[in-house]
Amino acid sequence: MATKKTISIKRPTLKPEEVSANDVKKVLEFVNTARTPEEIAETIEFPNEVDVGVKVASNILEKRAELGTFTDLKQIMDVHNIGPERFTDIVSIITGKSDVVETERSNFKYMIAMNPNYFGNLKVSPFEPVKVMTNKTTYEELMCVGFNPYFERLEAIVHVKKSTGYGGNICSSGTPEYVRFYVDWDNTGTWEDIGMVSFKSYNIPTSKPIEYDLSIPLDAAKKLCFIKNLPTVRAILSWNTPPPADTPDHVPVWGNSVDARIQIDALKFIVLKDVFKMADVSLPENIMEAVDIDKEINLKKPVKLDVPQLIQLYKDKGIPEHRFGFTQIHKIMEKSGSAFIEKGAVDVKAKAAVSLTNPLIDIGFDAVKIPDIIGELIPLPMGDTTYEDLRCIGLNTNQDVLAGVIKVKKTCGYSGNLCSAGSDEYVAFWIDWDDGAGWTYIGTASVNVHDIDNIPPEGLQYSVFLPVNLSGHRQPCGDGAKTVKVRAILSWEVAPPTWSPYYIPRWGNRRDTLVHITPGPALEEGDHTPYISVVGNMGIDDIDSSTGLATGTGVMAAFTANDSPFGGVVTISGHIAFPPNSFVTSGSGATPLKYKVFVRQSLPGEPWQQLTNSFNVKIVDQVGSTFSGPYNHKQMIDPSGYYTYMEDLDGNERRFVEGFVLAKWATTASMSGIWEIRMEAFDTTTSTTYPALNTDGTPQVIRIKIDNVWPVPDIEITGYTRAGVTKPAEACGSFRKGDIIHGKYSMQDEHFRYLSLWAEPTAPASGGKLCVQPGIAPCTAASGWSIPPSVTRFYPSPVASANGESGVWSLDTAGMTPCGYIIRVHGSDRTIVDSGYIGHKNGKSVGFCLLKPE
Repeated sequence: MATKKTISIKRPTLKPEEVSANDVKKVLEFVNTARTPEEIAETIEFPNEVDVGVKVASNILEKRAELGTFTDLKQIMDVHNIGPERFTDIVSIITGKSDVVETERSNFKYMIAMNPNYFGNLKVSPFEPVKVMTNKTTYEELMCVGFNPYFERLEAIVHVKKSTGYGGNICSSGTPEYVRFYVDWDNTGTWEDIGMVSFKSYNIPTSKPIEYDLSIPLDAAKKLCFIKNLPTVRAILSWNTPPPADTPDHVPVWGNSVDARIQIDALKFIVLKDVFKMADVSLPENIMEAVDIDKEINLKKPVKLDVPQLIQLYKDKGIPEHRFGFTQIHKIMEKSGSAFIEKGAVDVKAKAAVSLTNPLIDIGFDAVKIPDIIGELIPLPMGDTTYEDLRCIGLNTNQDVLAGVIKVKKTCGYSGNLCSAGSDEYVAFWIDWDDGAGWTYIGTASVNVHDIDNIPPEGLQYSVFLPVNLSGHRQPCGDGAKTVKVRAILSWEVAPPTWSPYYIPRWGNRRDTLVHITPGPALEEGDHTPYISVVGNMGIDDIDSSTGLATGTGVMAAFTANDSPFGGVVTISGHIAFPPNSFVTSGSGATPLKYKVFVRQSLPGEPWQQLTNSFNVKIVDQVGSTFSGPYNHKQMIDPSGYYTYMEDLDGNERRFVEGFVLAKWATTASMSGIWEIRMEAFDTTTSTTYPALNTDGTPQVIRIKIDNVWPVPDIEITGYTRAGVTKPAEACGSFRKGDIIHGKYSMQDEHFRYLSLWAEPTAPASGGKLCVQPGIAPCTAASGWSIPPSVTRFYPSPVASANGESGVWSLDTAGMTPCGYIIRVHGSDRTIVDSGYIGHKNGKSVGFCLLKPE
């Protein structure tokens, strides 16, 4: 058993004599006048910590009663269960100096580097914990997780709670907040790791919390509409250190985890052969000669239920008429000019005067109930969240997207099951840009919901998102952090009006928050300066401009880069400021902007090469609150040599390009090395060219390293040892059970990531022992041997260099079943391939036959 190791780092603390006279006065005044333990605990307890709680507060009051009054700070520090650390916390919070970052935060990376289990959050570790501290949400907390079934997109919203403790101000590199996602498809406790994303947090002196959004795609297997499909999603937030992969029970030190039940969209079409399979029908062998069994069959389109159908559906389920008839009643009232729903107030006489009785009878309502139904349509002062609740809103700073998470609480009351059209939850977003103009309407997003039997007690979590045009609202980091207020209004079945940020919905609620807008050049209306923000799925701030290598998490695809070059198709994404309203469904829109993207090898005198290839992008159109798409659009160079800028993020008719893709650059093996990227926009109306700029206003040129060379593996058999005697051997030879087979291996690449060696087939080989040792020294009994015979090593490690690894291997066959085997070496480099995943992979194997002992 490994010896437990302990590495301790002592936290700096205050001594009573180190506290200034003015601060001594503040502390003594507070503890001598407090009346109850709860009053003390509420004042001096740090958020979400129990270090200074009611029990300790009671000890303070007991000591005060014993002394009559506290006369010096040493008396407070000597109170039972306080001591130096809690004394330091008490003085800091009472004197208003609680923004001093504790050592466990400021030295966190050093502490876990010296002792990975310093805080006791690892289940298995040779290190003893020094201070057990887990799930600390003092600085950041994961609040909500939701899913949009239509767009197959998960959202997680994080609160950043403090002004300091994040590594530096907005001009620094800040610190990463990681969120790793898991899904349990059938709620059996079997989790699939679906990836990790992150954002940067900074020291921002403003009101709190600031809400950030992170998103990740979820490719879910759909089912027929009458089959419940409600998996569980888990998200784990961890500050400044990534949650390990394939560890769904990981407990972070700084951060927390949230589980959420979500609903997967129903199938819209089915493949013919799957129909036969579900019906358990045996098909003739020659069926494919007559029938295209791979043909996709569109399923019946869901329809909206009318009032008589809803009355029948909900007759014994307790759903009131003013809920299930809300949509139809609202439409009739709009036609009749009765707008008291929006105004939120009506007296009895006005209600009686509304001549809606006959139209409501015509669509199926009982005449006797109509006055009461209309009366129930008056909104509550803060909205009604009986059925749905907007729980969180935030800004995705990687994608410039506003997002919200909605909790659906009930089994029914949503206008039908998944085989019907159901109903819509609308969320209207508003921003106060702090320019004196007040609230500005940004747009409305929606998500479709349904009646679902036996939803979990915690409800189902849905999400909405809306790309937002931040042109003209950024500022250079030297001007400080830019934060703005956001308001979101949730309204079931009736979209909130675009003219009223004070609208109170009948069904739904309203939330305000604060978001952070990342730095950028200050631009005025009409300035069409472009900005490249993402290359190869990496934010440009995560690409080292000197090496061209990327480190961090993918913006759209969930991968983690570590000093990674780029290869294959490099996607280039970004925005052009203030695009005109070019997307309209009728009439003529404004002339769209144009742009060019250029690349060149980073060598003296190299000319810029314009990208002119065609490529597909996914587009989503929005008219009002109705979405269509995503659909494919082919971007091509026009006769003037420009691409057309497709995005239009303002107005009632809007167009989004998924991933805000500007170009797709197909790199080749001959392009290895550091390359540069730049772009320019062109306004055909004014014949003005706008070069891309950095956030500080300097010309933007992005440097990346291209690597399209696969790693080179090698493995061979060189000999074997039997009865203590070593003899030479070759590939495809025969050996006896009990022999120790020897060989050499290597995996070489300029950007090496990992290698694995193992024997297969794995089942009969499972009793063998494998030694894999860098260098030329042979394996001995004292070497590290792995059972079963499989070894994997990642860069960086003590034995794996940045350029790969080579050495010797030995396989002890004593525990293996006689059989034909291969020894395989397999590995990968660190290249971001096709902007979507890590690693060119390659491998090689050598075979042998293992016979029974003589």
